[in-house]
Amino acid sequence: MNNRPTDAGPEELRWTRSLWFVIALALSLRLIWAWWVPVIPSSDGEAYDAFARTLVQHGTFGWEPDHPTSFWPPGTTFLHASMFALFGIRYEPIVAMNIALSLGIVVVTARLAARFWGQTVAVLSALVLAVWPTLVMYPTILASELPFLFLTLLALDLWTFPRLGLTARALLAGLVLGFAALVRPQALLLPLVYAGGLVLMHRAGRTAWLEQIRCVVLAGIAMAVVVAPWTWRNHQLYDEPMLISSNGGITLWMGNTPGTDGRYMSTPKKYSHLSENERAKVLGQEARAYILQDPVAFAARAVKKLVILYANESVGVGWNSPGIRQVFGETWEQRLKRLTQATWALICLLVAVGLWSSLRRVGFLATLFSPVTLSILYFTAIHMVVVSQERYHLAFAGQWAMLAGLGLAQLAAWRPGAAPAPRQSLQ
Repeated sequence: MNNRPTDAGPEELRWTRSLWFVIALALSLRLIWAWWVPVIPSSDGEAYDAFARTLVQHGTFGWEPDHPTSFWPPGTTFLHASMFALFGIRYEPIVAMNIALSLGIVVVTARLAARFWGQTVAVLSALVLAVWPTLVMYPTILASELPFLFLTLLALDLWTFPRLGLTARALLAGLVLGFAALVRPQALLLPLVYAGGLVLMHRAGRTAWLEQIRCVVLAGIAMAVVVAPWTWRNHQLYDEPMLISSNGGITLWMGNTPGTDGRYMSTPKKYSHLSENERAKVLGQEARAYILQDPVAFAARAVKKLVILYANESVGVGWNSPGIRQVFGETWEQRLKRLTQATWALICLLVAVGLWSSLRRVGFLATLFSPVTLSILYFTAIHMVVVSQERYHLAFAGQWAMLAGLGLAQLAAWRPGAAPAPRQSLQ
């Protein structure tokens, strides 16, 4: 692999033998895991399983045929239900879809890393994703992480793809982000993150600003086309506007209410008589009042939720726990948790080296406002405000892997006689 600086402009990914090896490694590890560990839905996976079954069997998005819901975004359920509709109520097609999404994440991340930092960082970023234990375990989980990560990365890939015209890039990225928003509404503001990052990263002038504003407008139109049918469905359900889901006020309340530890909380039973949209309104109002009552305490909670987001990683084991215990026994559950926690710590150290390398070579502003870094900060800020869990950092696992790949490249560059670490570049 040539560790070539990218000062001359963005570099597109080359399909070298090293990259093919990494893709094969990623596929092999996931196939081995899926072969040994059965799909036994737990936690959120039970909800996605129930929603998909109800949607296929009764045409209703909800826990029960006569109780439609809007609490959860529908995108992940649509994917699972499509597999059930095509192949019957069985999990193997969902596992295959998850493996395909995993490989897509590896490839798209490598494409972006090549564009920003060159071929070597691209292959190293792909390698990080290929062997990341939690991501290896995710194909046997019914969850939103893999589709959301793939779609948001694909949108950034399209947004920055130099061989497409501006209009095509914006519309295609907008369509993809529309589907991502149906998986998780956090994708709705990503056009602003991508556009603002590209302009601020290069301290671009008026022309670049106008081009990116045009991209945001076109992407917004495309997103609206995708989201509008579901918004209309919600309007018919509640006779009032509701864009995608009704859990926004509730997740804000979970992270900002007396007695919260920043994580998931059950909603009070005293509001159980309210409809979902009314319950979300009431709890959202309570949360905002609680925040305004003591802004200093809100800041302290935000720091605590930041720690929750980054301090640990064992969700892949936790949500596979029934299958792991069935196949390997209880002792392996703790061993695998220690493995995932140790590898997460190692990846974080590599990210720190990668950030240091970027700061040293391109400066604070170019590092901070890169769409890669800015999207990480965007997702982090969301969960410092609302509810926080360790699994939410998987929303930017691709970006995290790029920085870890840059860190690995920097470590390699410290060897005597090695080529210099790559510079960030995107024109």
